[in-house]
Amino acid sequence: MKSELQKIGIQLLWIILLLFTHVLFSYYKYLHGWWCSSIGTVLILILCYLSWNKDYLRIAGLNLSFKIAVKSIFVAAIVILCSLLLMKYIAEKLNVSSIHISKWIDYYHDVFYILNEEIVIGALVLFYLIQKRKIKPIYSSVGLALFFSAIHFVFYRWIFNQGIIQIPALITLFLIGFVRNNLIIVNGHIGYSWAFHFGWIVIMFGSNYQHNDTQMIMSELEIFNNYLGSTETLIISFVLAIVTFLYWLKRTTFQEQYLKPKRKIL
Repeated sequence: MKSELQKIGIQLLWIILLLFTHVLFSYYKYLHGWWCSSIGTVLILILCYLSWNKDYLRIAGLNLSFKIAVKSIFVAAIVILCSLLLMKYIAEKLNVSSIHISKWIDYYHDVFYILNEEIVIGALVLFYLIQKRKIKPIYSSVGLALFFSAIHFVFYRWIFNQGIIQIPALITLFLIGFVRNNLIIVNGHIGYSWAFHFGWIVIMFGSNYQHNDTQMIMSELEIFNNYLGSTETLIISFVLAIVTFLYWLKRTTFQEQYLKPKRKIL
């Protein structure tokens, strides 16, 4: 009994360190080096291994084949193109100058901080809710999507102190979170969810936007409210939510994915 409690305590310690590592290394808010997010990915994977041993890749949503990894990169490229066209269209309506390409180190940072989010606030949380707490997948997806939206509001309102994310943008965040969760639940990995997340963020936050009338650069909060809160983005997010849910109904569930024999991992 004592040995079992010690084992649970040690695993809990690794998980707490994992969460702390994600927050500290994934965002420029705390450590400003362009390399921080990739170091965070390495540390997160080490802590996942210490927590779940050889099963850590499956639980972290990284149990994907080389073929799926290539498909995920291809999907990311398509989403980048679609995001670029959509945001250029919205920018014209807002009288904002064309998108300015950022430095390569910013895109490097995006690759890994998004990967960290998909692992920690995606696969690991869904694994805990569905496998450990036995919560139905649909409730887990909706609940985590609500948390995903709410945490953005909390961070920008009270931690980043930038202001309030408006309701349309919060609805879009919920829908996007629901889409992301559905992709993880259906496929049992974070490949496609990372692709969609990266394909949008690399355009939305990987670029600078300037008001033509004032020459002022848009803040992150303005970007959220103007782009995520736009009618076009709301409609697209709603359609994606419906499509991924219907796709879900035709595929195996997250639990069944976990019960399958292990595939060759990347």
